[in-house]
Amino acid sequence: MPRIRTVKPEFWEDELLGVVPRDARLLFIATFNMADDEGILRWTPAYIKAQAFMYDDDLTLKDVDQLMRCLTDTGLLFSYVGGVAKQQMAVVVNFRKHQRINRPQKGKLPPPVLGAWPVREMYARRDGWTCQLCGSEIPRRIVVNDDHNLAIDHIRPVAAGGSDHPSNVRAVHRACGRSRYSSADDEEFIPPAALSGLEDSLNDSLNRSVNDSVNESHAQSNFNPPVGTDGDFSSLNHSLMEGKGREGNRERKGTPPTPRQSSSGPTVSQTGERAIEDRMTDAFLERYRAGNAYNPRQVRKAVADALANGTDSGELWKALERLGSLSKPVSAGTLQFAFSELRTAQNASNVITLRNGQPLTGTDAKVAGWAAIAASFEDEDSA
Repeated sequence: MPRIRTVKPEFWEDELLGVVPRDARLLFIATFNMADDEGILRWTPAYIKAQAFMYDDDLTLKDVDQLMRCLTDTGLLFSYVGGVAKQQMAVVVNFRKHQRINRPQKGKLPPPVLGAWPVREMYARRDGWTCQLCGSEIPRRIVVNDDHNLAIDHIRPVAAGGSDHPSNVRAVHRACGRSRYSSADDEEFIPPAALSGLEDSLNDSLNRSVNDSVNESHAQSNFNPPVGTDGDFSSLNHSLMEGKGREGNRERKGTPPTPRQSSSGPTVSQTGERAIEDRMTDAFLERYRAGNAYNPRQVRKAVADALANGTDSGELWKALERLGSLSKPVSAGTLQFAFSELRTAQNASNVITLRNGQPLTGTDAKVAGWAAIAASFEDEDSA
């Protein structure tokens, strides 16, 4: 049954939505109406066309399926097979951020099964990879100490009538989830002692991921230190433990992590054993921080994610320079715009640099592909 929903003004300024085709943006808005109060809806091309594009004869089921895949590829929706009937379903990942539900009704559509890792990862991405109990960061890769790893907690326990629906689950550390159930409900939650080594585990996990990617993808890197830095970059004054919890936006401080040194070592020299993402972040902030409100942690995360996805460091630095010159925020979405502009200027065929002649994989490559499709639609309209 269709429901009355709202669209926030920030919707039209979202960088990620800006790179998908207009019909896909229209479909994303339509999912708000088609979804129940948990953000779950049926997800088949025939159903979607009948609900959202019933008067558009120029759109075939194949076209609708392509628009649906655009939304799932970019992470806006998560598709799954649920229920006894094995129906194709989907959940709007950030539904409760888009909508404020007045007197929510109990969901009747089956939620995704929490035992599957992609489902737990989807909820962690929804919650910003932040533990919703202690407010600290959750490692994105499995670490040695399993107390730090991702777990799913029920806000209302299943034994007390809680369900697996999106509004009743949240991402937590395993140790925090166990500690919550071992304490009284009326007591304030205290992070368990098992999390004492979280910073070291996070640091080792993050740098293993980034350095492995740097070693494989940047053997012929053309990144040069910006003029005036003399190849030495100042230290980054932040910690992986810095974050905001869901209660009171509590800030946690820690010692800045020391990047792990790879055994083989990348071609790009690591001055003072500092990773390339740290040096690029420091160089960017030194040049463009004046007059701008750049968050060092956010900039470093965007740089590290781009490098981990195989982006060439020289191309990445040019994109950062473009964003800095325009005083734009640094995020995955804005980097896509910068790559797109560089591609247009160089008359290239892809948004992100190809590696060894093979296209990149992952969410960034998919977003770049949909940006190219959107550009082709605009060219057809102008013609």
